[in-house]
Amino acid sequence: MPSPRPRVVVLSGPSGAGKSTVATLLATGARRRTVNLTTDTFYSAVATGFVPPYLEGSAHQNAVVVDAVVAAVTAWARGGYDVVVDGVVGAALLRPFRRAALHEGWDLRYVVLRPALDVVLARAAARNGAGDLRDEAALRSVHALFDDLGELSGHLVDTGAHVADATAASLRAALDSDGFRVEEPPGPAPWPHRVEPPLRGDEITTLRAFLDYHRDTLRRKTSGLDSTQLSTRLAPSSMTLGGLLKHLAYVESNWFTEVLDGADPLPPFDDADWSADRDWEWSSASADTADELRHLFDAAVAASDARVDAALAAGDGLDRLGVRESRHGDGLFSLRWILVHMIEEYARHNGHADLLREAVDGAVGE
Repeated sequence: MPSPRPRVVVLSGPSGAGKSTVATLLATGARRRTVNLTTDTFYSAVATGFVPPYLEGSAHQNAVVVDAVVAAVTAWARGGYDVVVDGVVGAALLRPFRRAALHEGWDLRYVVLRPALDVVLARAAARNGAGDLRDEAALRSVHALFDDLGELSGHLVDTGAHVADATAASLRAALDSDGFRVEEPPGPAPWPHRVEPPLRGDEITTLRAFLDYHRDTLRRKTSGLDSTQLSTRLAPSSMTLGGLLKHLAYVESNWFTEVLDGADPLPPFDDADWSADRDWEWSSASADTADELRHLFDAAVAASDARVDAALAAGDGLDRLGVRESRHGDGLFSLRWILVHMIEEYARHNGHADLLREAVDGAVGE
């Protein structure tokens, strides 16, 4: 008989919700081998440079802590243990748990214990422990993390009048009846069409087909995502999928419009203040919508293809020289060199796109 899937219960909620007591009761009263992990343990391990997780500037630290918690959960689950995770885990920080559940086969549950704000404030005022959170602004901030859970709104449990033993018993019964399950995210939509390079094409056809192949790969890796998802970072890098779209639109403009033909950069790159921000295309992408980024990329690709068509029609083929010299002082670039370099540029960044897309929604594949 196959072993049951490891059950991972993420028990969350604001300070004062009673989650630590309830998590302990769930773990110690479980019928299977169960581990109780508290995120506070991981936060307290940050000996130098700790930022209270409810303050501005804590986002990177919080993401790393959650990654460490997920890694620990993974180790215990692989060893045959169920796990109860006790901590402040909002919907955004639940994403790494969902990705791991998809890959590891966990039975993932998510429960948010959340009394009304006035109850939270009253309970905090009555506390006298050295590590207890009593700052009202912080309490309000943490409570607000659970204002909008979207699809997970049904996972809220009001513990304003709860008794810990009764709450734990109620949750245990609900969990045993498949309650609070976090469904696996829907699979990605079918990938957009991608050019397949011919196996026996001539040099021009082969180079242009491989460039199109990589352009289409980037389109695949960014397809179906909204503006927020395109702005998602994978720590510690600041790179995003939206930034990749805008950066490669700029690269297309630079090599085919400026270097090959000597024309002015395509908009919006012609008006960018590069002296103020050398990475403008990366940093500005978060202000663009998903549709704007895709349109910009497609327009840059179309402009590049038109210039390559015109260069080849002039009769010099791949030996056609551009008009701007290498910054190393070794002469002009041939169209052949530019096409090969563009393939190399896309291949490198599509590797980044693989990792970023998996971090956003778990989608993997070519």
